[in-house]
Amino acid sequence: MPELPLVSTREKLTKKASLWVAEALYDGAIAVDATVGNGYDTLFLAQAVGPTGQVIGFDIQKMALNNASELLRFAGTANRVRLILSCHSALATYMPRNRPVSGAMFNLGFLPRGDRRIATRPETTLPALEAIFPVLDRAGRLSILTYRQHAGGEEEYLAIRRYLEERIPSGWQATEVKGEDSPETAPRLFLVEHSRS
Repeated sequence: MPELPLVSTREKLTKKASLWVAEALYDGAIAVDATVGNGYDTLFLAQAVGPTGQVIGFDIQKMALNNASELLRFAGTANRVRLILSCHSALATYMPRNRPVSGAMFNLGFLPRGDRRIATRPETTLPALEAIFPVLDRAGRLSILTYRQHAGGEEEYLAIRRYLEERIPSGWQATEVKGEDSPETAPRLFLVEHSRS
C-alpha cells in the first residue's frame, strides 16, 4: 500500500483538527469525542452540533469527566453531551442505532496535568477506530491527533499510521499533517474523510 500523503501546516494541530471536523457538523448532528480529557474538544463539538445535536464523549478517568462536565456546565452546553466513563474501545456499545455520526475526534496521549502512566494505547485505540467507521456518515470527518514523545506514544502513532495505510475501510482516505518546521518527533495529525472519487 502507498504511504499516506504528508502535508505541513502553520496552524496548531489542535486548531487544524477542529476546523477539519467542523466542516462536517451542523445543528442536530451527532459527534464523538473518543478521548474527553479536560473537555476542550468536547465543548467545541457541543457548540458545533447546536442545541438539537448530541456529543458522546469517552474517558477512563473520572477526574477527566468531572473537569469536562464543569466546563460544559459553565458554557451552557452540558445538556448536549453524554459523558461515558469507559475506554474508547467500547465505543460501538454506545453509538446511536438510527443516526450516523457526522464527526469524531481522537486526541490521544494522556490527560494534561494528569498521571502520564495512564495513556491511550494501540490495543484500545485501534478497536475504537474500527468501531467508528461503520457509524461515520459518508459526509463525516474524523481527526486523530497523536503525541509521540511520551512512553508508548511513538508506538501508537506508528500503529495508527499503519492501520490507515493498510487497513482503512474501503472508500475512506487519510492525510497525515505535521507542523511546519516541527521536529521529527513532534505530534502528528491524521485527517480522514470519504474518498470523493
